[in-house]
Amino acid sequence: MKLHASSPCAHFAKLACHTAAWALITCSLTAAEAPAPVKLEDNLQLMLDRSIIDTFSGQAALKLGTPVTREVVIKSDQPWDGDAFFISSIYQLDGVHYMLYRGRDAGIGDERPSATYLCLATSTDGINWVKPKLGLVDFDGSKDNNIVANESGKALPFCYTFYDPRPDTPANERVKAIDMRDGERRAGGEGKGLRAQIMGSADGKVWHDLPIEANLKSDWVNAFDGGSVSWSEAEQAFVGYFRWWDTNAKPRYADWMIVRPGVRTSFRSISKDLVTWSKPEPMTYGDTPDEHFYETCTHSYFRAPQIYIVLANRFNPGRRALSLEEERALDITRFPGNKDTPTYTFASDANDLVLLTTKPGSSEFDRPFMEAFLRPGPELGNWASRCNYAGLSAGFIPTGRAEMSFYITRHHLQKTNYIQRITLRTDGFASVNAPYAGGGMVTVPFTYTGDHLVLNYATSAAGEVKVELQDANGNPLPGFTFDDCDVLIGDRVDGAVTWHGQKSLARYIGKPVRLSFKLMDADIYSFRFPDAPAAK
Repeated sequence: MKLHASSPCAHFAKLACHTAAWALITCSLTAAEAPAPVKLEDNLQLMLDRSIIDTFSGQAALKLGTPVTREVVIKSDQPWDGDAFFISSIYQLDGVHYMLYRGRDAGIGDERPSATYLCLATSTDGINWVKPKLGLVDFDGSKDNNIVANESGKALPFCYTFYDPRPDTPANERVKAIDMRDGERRAGGEGKGLRAQIMGSADGKVWHDLPIEANLKSDWVNAFDGGSVSWSEAEQAFVGYFRWWDTNAKPRYADWMIVRPGVRTSFRSISKDLVTWSKPEPMTYGDTPDEHFYETCTHSYFRAPQIYIVLANRFNPGRRALSLEEERALDITRFPGNKDTPTYTFASDANDLVLLTTKPGSSEFDRPFMEAFLRPGPELGNWASRCNYAGLSAGFIPTGRAEMSFYITRHHLQKTNYIQRITLRTDGFASVNAPYAGGGMVTVPFTYTGDHLVLNYATSAAGEVKVELQDANGNPLPGFTFDDCDVLIGDRVDGAVTWHGQKSLARYIGKPVRLSFKLMDADIYSFRFPDAPAAK
């Protein structure tokens, strides 16, 4: 039927056309604005990475992992060990783990001034560590010690060391160091910076200067005063996280000794050649209170290099937990003051570890938990200042079928100074957890390239986990619903998920999907889509 332009029917027909057109435009805009699915490929996905989580239901929530305190691995039992252990780096060469740590000579009169230097310990399993007699440096008339040296046989001063895994790296440069030689690292201000000499070593024992000078520059106070450096496969560059002082921050606890506004915090800078470094980028911490971070020890995770794990030492100046009597009994070193600064005691602050993450190229630390990842614990000596530090360029070492280890320094500036091993379940930084009452979690849309799904999970004997594969809109995919899923019970690091005994998900490779989990008295730590095993 032909409608007259002025008839009511024609009016409503025109309105319907406009409505339909706007609907099409709205749908087009919505589709254009919808975020693209995350490309997971076959990479391990940690539950600590909140960007992969969309929603929780029931009583499911993200739960912080539980580190376990293990044995003392290195004691201060030699004169050259001193009372101020600090782990510079841990790396592996030819099946052996190497640890470079700070020793401290308190000095004897004017003949031997106080000094710090690098010492070496080795281990074949990451659990039992020994101090090899290197025979390199003369200490009180003997070379039976584990102090590392430069080519002249002199003790190498404490510096920031790291492993260089690039395949074209010469064998005698596999371990590198940044030795701060010129410039005032605490000064800051326009044009201030450091000439940092890069050194190399085959294994960390004997060091030599390389024809590399790193021009590290910053206009910020305390720039480059401590930091971690490592090679990032994801960024194809050396990535450094260095400490500086942000005078604009407003901490909960003021620094009573320095009497200066702001907090210790971090910036990042990268370099392709260790000479030219990018402009420093201040790291942010999301919507969290300003706190002092003495070091933000940052490393790519060995099972998921697309995410960096940060063991940050949270510094709480003026938070004294020790009485004067306890301080005297521990015999903590005190530093005499002057007319402007009172006598400083290393019992006047408290430190713990917090867990952060960041991604390659990002200038933001994600902080899923405000609570401490590792508390000082019941030993009074660990409540002294500058205790509980993780290694700068150390990271985690697999030390068991379902266990990994990291190492921290204890009893700082005490005669009982030591380095301790701490263990964590593999991938166990955080989990999606549900109690007996149950709960669920749904991921954001993603694509994958692997053949099947494996979970790192743990249940109680009465608990369970079930998984559903959904399309990007949350609709269950036929054959992969909760009803089809074979119930997961047990404790496995790489447990395959099956539906009616079948595990292949090859048909959905490259297509946007979601995972939906149902849990009861269970934890999920990570998931991954690995490739199918090669046919024999």
